[in-house]
Amino acid sequence: MKKMIGLVLLVSSVAFAQQRDDQTHVYRLDFTVAESDGGKAPTSTSYTLNLEERHSGEIKVGTNVALSGPAPGATMRADVGLRLRASFTTVGDDLLVDDEVEISATQGSQTFRKMAATGNALIAPGKPALVASVEDPIGHKRYQVTVRATRLR
Repeated sequence: MKKMIGLVLLVSSVAFAQQRDDQTHVYRLDFTVAESDGGKAPTSTSYTLNLEERHSGEIKVGTNVALSGPAPGATMRADVGLRLRASFTTVGDDLLVDDEVEISATQGSQTFRKMAATGNALIAPGKPALVASVEDPIGHKRYQVTVRATRLR
């Protein structure tokens, strides 16, 4: 009787593994962050995440900088730069991408600026889609984040 139970569990485990492989998708998400600053030519940088469906990935690019503290001689530290976090689920032939974008910078030794956007974007594979667009109200820089998805499996 014990041999039969072990065989049923083994067959059940194999069936679960095959079901997971057949239903799970893996995509390459190519993000582009474009920055425009007034009359200057826009610049852009690209980042890539390979993700399995319903798993998240994150990209962090930046620097840890010293900021003047509230008391004389005191300093605080902060990470500044880009943080991009994403995950996706498939909706028919499209992807619903959950995204978090944070862009931060220092301006002088006492000013720390941060812009963030959290949302969803419905993307058709192979076509670029806008994920977030934010503008710094003081510095008047505009940041646009787009993504293109390519199916890997």
